[in-house]
Amino acid sequence: MKHLQTGIARKIFFLMVGLLFGFTLNAQTITVSGVVTDLDGEPLIGASILAQGTTTGTSTDLDGKYTINVAPAGALVFSYVGYDPQTVAVNGQTTINVTMKENSVMLNEVVAIGYGTVKKSDATGSVAVIKPDEVEAGLATSVQDMLVGQTPGVVVTTSGGPEGAANIRIRGGSSLSANNDPLIVLDGVPLSANSVQGMSNPLAMISPENIESMTVLKDASATAIYGARASNGVIIVTTKKGQSGKPQISFSANMYVNTARKTWDVMDANTFIAALKAQGTYNEAEHGALLGKYNTDWQDQVLRTTVSSDYNLAVGGTAGWLPYRVSASYTNSNGIIKTSQMDRVTLGVNLTPKFFDNHLQVNANIKGYYIRNRFGDSGAVYNAISYNPTQPVYTNIPVQGNTGMQYLFNGYYQHSQIKSKYGQSGVGFMSNADINPVSNLMEMNNYANVYRSNGNLQLDYSFHFLPELHANLNLGYDVSKTNETHEITPNSGISWKNGYQQFGGGYNDSADLYQFNSNTLLEFYLNYKKTFEAIESDLDVTAGYTWNRVYTESHNAGSVPYTDEYYFAQANPNAGNGEAPYILNTVPTSVSNHPIGVPFIPSPLSEDGIYYSKDHLQLLSFFGRINYQFKNRYLLTFTLRADATSRFNKDNRWGYFPAAAFAWRINNESFMQGTAGWLSDLKLRLGWGQTGQQDVGSWNNYTVTYQQSQGTVLYPNGFNGWYNPYFANGYNDKLKWETTTSYNVGIDFGLFNNRIMGSIEGYYRKTTDLLSYVTVPAGSSTVNMLNKNIGDLENYGVEFNITARPIVTNDFNWTLTYNVGYNHNKITKLNDNEAVYETGDGIGAQGQKAMANKVGYAANTFWLYQQVYDANGDPIEGVYVDQNGDGQIDNEDRILNHQKDPKVTMTFGSQFRYKQWDLGFSLRASLGNYLYNNVESSNGYYDRMFQYGLHNLVVADYYFNAQQEVSDYYLRNASFLRCDNITLGYTWNNLLNNNLRLRLFAGVQNPFVITKYNGVDPEVFSGVDSSPLPAFHHILAGSGSHFLIFHL
Repeated sequence: MKHLQTGIARKIFFLMVGLLFGFTLNAQTITVSGVVTDLDGEPLIGASILAQGTTTGTSTDLDGKYTINVAPAGALVFSYVGYDPQTVAVNGQTTINVTMKENSVMLNEVVAIGYGTVKKSDATGSVAVIKPDEVEAGLATSVQDMLVGQTPGVVVTTSGGPEGAANIRIRGGSSLSANNDPLIVLDGVPLSANSVQGMSNPLAMISPENIESMTVLKDASATAIYGARASNGVIIVTTKKGQSGKPQISFSANMYVNTARKTWDVMDANTFIAALKAQGTYNEAEHGALLGKYNTDWQDQVLRTTVSSDYNLAVGGTAGWLPYRVSASYTNSNGIIKTSQMDRVTLGVNLTPKFFDNHLQVNANIKGYYIRNRFGDSGAVYNAISYNPTQPVYTNIPVQGNTGMQYLFNGYYQHSQIKSKYGQSGVGFMSNADINPVSNLMEMNNYANVYRSNGNLQLDYSFHFLPELHANLNLGYDVSKTNETHEITPNSGISWKNGYQQFGGGYNDSADLYQFNSNTLLEFYLNYKKTFEAIESDLDVTAGYTWNRVYTESHNAGSVPYTDEYYFAQANPNAGNGEAPYILNTVPTSVSNHPIGVPFIPSPLSEDGIYYSKDHLQLLSFFGRINYQFKNRYLLTFTLRADATSRFNKDNRWGYFPAAAFAWRINNESFMQGTAGWLSDLKLRLGWGQTGQQDVGSWNNYTVTYQQSQGTVLYPNGFNGWYNPYFANGYNDKLKWETTTSYNVGIDFGLFNNRIMGSIEGYYRKTTDLLSYVTVPAGSSTVNMLNKNIGDLENYGVEFNITARPIVTNDFNWTLTYNVGYNHNKITKLNDNEAVYETGDGIGAQGQKAMANKVGYAANTFWLYQQVYDANGDPIEGVYVDQNGDGQIDNEDRILNHQKDPKVTMTFGSQFRYKQWDLGFSLRASLGNYLYNNVESSNGYYDRMFQYGLHNLVVADYYFNAQQEVSDYYLRNASFLRCDNITLGYTWNNLLNNNLRLRLFAGVQNPFVITKYNGVDPEVFSGVDSSPLPAFHHILAGSGSHFLIFHL
């Protein structure tokens, strides 16, 4: 009966595996048979048995029995997923029975939960653990790549630039205007969310090869211990550390070929000319003069295919009594926009010594980063979509004069016209025209040098007289600074267009730009952990204090000329006699009043004319947590945290956030004993908790502050002088904590010794006292808009994930993963429940918003006119549904419909490993997300063609005559199925007498996307597709040694 209880389905499943993946037999052997069981005497079906040193192997059948031919003096290696492998000498035996023990590492796998760890099986909250292997680390160009699709409810949207910017959302956003980013904790240090220019994403600075694990805390019962900054979830990043034993050296080198997967489809020159001349507004004398004889693909001129690479070196081991790990990496990432490039160097040191008979454990980390970012102007790509395709890149019109320039506009074609300034006329840049896209890139040198360091010293002491009691002190820091340069080349289209500053001369558009951020941390807590065997209980109690200070400083001189201004290029009366057709001379400083090195608009608050700013934020917290476990079946967690912020006044400064969770390990109940053969894990989790949010507005929202007017805003003082007045900034002394209350229920399960594992959970989250930046009544403040607590928002959803290993043999392993998440949010209360609050990015020339917030609808719902169509299905220009029937079309007729965020996200992955080969792919789907196609809206109507020097149009199904930016015609379903990556690799495990392990691989990222969306990429975080940056994909290859280990 006991064998029957294992389930006939399980037996058939593993019998098929054993039959399909048997092994060949060797000659001159004896036949050995036996039974493989676990400690309870249950047969292990599908266990692998391998003749050591050969490829001969087999697997156990339905009853755990096996038969194998092996040399009499050989040895058998027994292995099974989740159990410790065993090697047994044959010694001529013909019967060998083996009892296998469960792997203690897997049973006791711990996950970081904040201020400690718990066994994964004992976690009560919604926790996901991501442990990238060498395959995943090699494929990832940045750490956030390893988060994509790994767990349901976590959505990562990358920007695609070489700096690796990304937006991460866990279970949707919980706020309207406050920060919705998750808290990122790196080796115990919460990273600052305040970015400096050139490093917008804190995860972008970490090399994927150095990641040991990432733990995602989703619900309030898991995140509450982090308090103020954890209302949007927490990502705990743990890097690799030194291990005991001989030194190990690992090295990896990866190469990436980056190319545009898709670009905007625009008119070619002939189509453009035909469309232009077909319009009634076409004038041959005016517009025909602007037509050239070329067919320039401007997107092709500003984009490129590039090769990028990264190199990682790490040395770890133990030097005497000191475990250590030292790592270094270099990344060269070249963007697909010409001139865009990032170079990153990182260094890291980790020391983990122990003292006083291991009572004092030290964990010291220090990491340093240097990043040099050159930014390729995305505006040049936008201009490439619409720039006149009949004109060339270069015209090379010669000039002469005292500027030393050879060509007008440095040889680039630019839209030009006769203009006059300082009493002289000449050829100048056409007012309001677009700049030659290639010139826009090549004549703008915009780069930033970023320096960053973070680290911590953590001391954990277990008292000699009470070793169950630990005192933990954590001192951490995260500092960064940047210097940015934004040089504009003299005589460039950019310098000529920005004539309000100076015509033609060179200038630095971000002179003396300096930013500095520091984040310092002090944490101290006591932890008591003890097992009470008499009452079958485990107790884990933590109580502590946190002090956190964030400081920012910056200064900037604005635009500062570094050459003299130029006169417009005058016609040369001696042209054709060996002289250039134009004369280009400088304007004396006495005429232009733009001295070199002096800001165009100096600050009135400083003697040197530079704008300075400083600010700081301080957070204080007290926290406590109790974990209690009874009979290895019932688990209870209670957390309480009190947070104070300097953003609010003293009456609202403190927030109190409790949380509780309960878990029941059902499979450990006596009435479940009959399922032991096939049910590995079954746990019910219930969670409730509250978290707070204060990250909104300035760092002083509650007291009045004053700001001096710009130097151009002056008032007479009555004594032949002038006042430069101060004015009061807006403030709100009633501002208070935004609070999110979460409920979570989940079931974790494991089948067939965790060959199949998964979970399903549902959650409900309600945010009250929403922080939002809203319009205030006239006269109630010195400003038009303020941060206020305005209402409530709810989120609810369901998540499911499953991992299956249908085939596990010595030679062949197949792993399948699938997860799906559903999320819905709705605004349930606002100060004015009938009001519609515009939000999101601007659209069209008037800066209107495509989205709005209103009670009863999802946050960031699109708010547009409903387009009317004719009998042929074509939109009727300017005709919209009169929703209220009042005979006029205005904002009252705009409807709220669809949202930018997906309702459902899914991921499916497959990983095959056959002997030394591995093959894997990952698919990801997003359903229910919509995009407003602002690129088509702005470049898909005929009047656009005649604006400021002729403009090209994108290829569209229908062209309006005038822009219809508020029409829902441009609202498109952006659901998609994307292949994130495909990879193939081969590993040599035992080279150079087991001193070398080598892996080579090749792969491709983002090879295809299936979608109805007509733009270049359906994945746009803002919901308004204004970005001309095309989608791209990487072709990857391991260069030389992907993973190299020496034992010295």
